[in-house]
Amino acid sequence: MKIKCLKCNDIIESLSVHDYKKCKCGACSIDGGNEHTRIGGDFKYIHWVYDDGHEEPVQKNNAK
Repeated sequence: MKIKCLKCNDIIESLSVHDYKKCKCGACSIDGGNEHTRIGGDFKYIHWVYDDGHEEPVQKNNAK
């Protein structure tokens, strides 16, 4: 799963369970790969990025 930081426009991806990544400005993070995805940061500045390129805002009720 990939996320995009709307503050620095960095796109980051966690590839496995213990693959913790932070965006370049430090405003958001992702961990857990596709098995146990966890994101950190202020959700209003984070979008999910899908394989086909479209983006969707992250909200607490649609966290994957």
